[in-house]
Amino acid sequence: MPNTSSAKKALKQSLTNKSRNKHFSALYKESVKNLEKSVKAWDNTESLTLLSKVYSSIDKLVKKNIIHSNNGSRRKSKFARLAKTLMLKA
Repeated sequence: MPNTSSAKKALKQSLTNKSRNKHFSALYKESVKNLEKSVKAWDNTESLTLLSKVYSSIDKLVKKNIIHSNNGSRRKSKFARLAKTLMLKA
């Protein structure tokens, strides 16, 4: 347990940030699962719209400093390769 008032405030802030980060990370994971489900179903039009949602959620994570910008770029690149294979198979 924190003893000083500044430590109490730091604890409260860290819990708030953890909750916020967890919320946005869960939205990202949900969009990725939806994208993977549509890819397995070979639904190209839906996959492309879901791909833009995944990109958007990655950009939100980067903007809110939940993940590093290079990490976000790497994740977007991974999904771009996935989209490219979808276009070649279509």
